Amino acid sequence: MTVTESIKETISILIIDDDNDIRDLFVEIMNRYGYKNVQSVGTGEEGIKLLSKTFFNIAMIDLQLPDIKGMDLISQLRTISPDSDFVIITGYGTLDSAIKAMQFDVSGYLEKPISADKLLLTLDEVIVKQNLKLENQKFLKDIENANKEILFLNDLLVNNVDDLNQSLLLTMVQIESLNPTAEQKKVLQLFQQTIRKNARLTRNIKKLQAIGNKSEENLSQIDASRTFSTVINRLKSDYRDKNFEITGDFTQPRQVYADNDLNHMISELLLISILNDPSPKIRINVEFDEIKKEDKDYLKMNVRAFQLKYIYDQREIEHPTNLKTETSAQSFQDLGPFIINSLIRFYKGYVELPEGGKRNLLNIYLPLHKEV
Repeated sequence: MTVTESIKETISILIIDDDNDIRDLFVEIMNRYGYKNVQSVGTGEEGIKLLSKTFFNIAMIDLQLPDIKGMDLISQLRTISPDSDFVIITGYGTLDSAIKAMQFDVSGYLEKPISADKLLLTLDEVIVKQNLKLENQKFLKDIENANKEILFLNDLLVNNVDDLNQSLLLTMVQIESLNPTAEQKKVLQLFQQTIRKNARLTRNIKKLQAIGNKSEENLSQIDASRTFSTVINRLKSDYRDKNFEITGDFTQPRQVYADNDLNHMISELLLISILNDPSPKIRINVEFDEIKKEDKDYLKMNVRAFQLKYIYDQREIEHPTNLKTETSAQSFQDLGPFIINSLIRFYKGYVELPEGGKRNLLNIYLPLHKEV
C-alpha cells in the first residue's frame, strides 16, 4: 500500500519537541511533501492539553523534554488517545532507549540527526500500519454486525418454524378424528415423524443459544429421580403412538448439582431411543449408583437404550459447526447428543462407555455437590 496525496491530506500529525529548529524543520518538510495538517508544541504539558481536545493520527515525541520524560508522556497520551500512533525522537540513541521503544510498542523510532528521507520513510511506514489496523477494525466490526444479523434471522426462522410445527400438529389431531383409512394413517404417521423432527430441532437450536449464556451461579441441588419421572410422564403423553417402556427406580430422591435444563437433557437422552429405535417395543432402562472418583462424589446413571454411543462419540465436540466434519449424518440426531454433552460439561460431569463399549449402554456421571 502506498501513501497517496489524498491520504496525506487527511492525516494529522503532532510534534512534541523542545527544539524550535527541529520542530520548524519537520513542519516544513512535511508540508512540502503533502502533509498539511501538522502542529507542534515544545513541552509535554502542551502536548497533553492539545491531544486532550484534538485527535492526531500520529504524535512524534522527543524523549528528552524539559517537563516530562518522553516514555512517561507516551503512557499518558495513550490513555487520552488510544487510537493515536507514536513515534520516538531522540538525540541520544542507545540500546536501552531502543528496547524501551519496543516495550512501549511505538510505531517508529527516529535518531537525530534526522534526514528528510528518513523522516518521510518513517511517516509512510506508520501510516501504512495505521491504515491496515483501521481496515482490520472495520473488517471485524463488519463481521460482528453480520453475526448479529445472522442471529436475528435465525431467531426469526426458528420461531416461525416452531409456530408452523404447532399448527401442523393441531391439524393432524383434527384429521385423525375424521377416521382416516389405513393408507391415510400411514401417510399421517410419516408426516407426524417429520413434524416431530423439525419441532425437536427448533427446540434444540433455542436451547443451544441459551446454553451459551448459562451461568454457574444458577446451579443448585436438583432431584434427578423426580426430573426423570416428570420427563417420562410428559413423553408418555406426547408420544402415545409410540410403544415404549422406561424402567428404573425413580422413587428414591437423588440430588445432583444442576439446573432446570437437566429436564431437557434427560428428555433428549430418552428421545434418542423413542424416536429412532425400530423395535416394535422400545425398552429403556436406567440404574443409579452413588460413587466416588478422584475424591469427588458423583451420581452414576447407567442407561440402556438405542444408539447411546452417539452421545459418547460426540463427548469432545465443543462447537456445533464441528458436527459436520466429525460425525456421520445419522449421528446428528437433531443436535440431541451435542446438547446432552454440552449440559453434562456445564454441570462438571462426564460420560463413559461401560466395559465392552456396546452402542446401547452408557454411563453418565453428574456431581452430587458443588465444586469448591
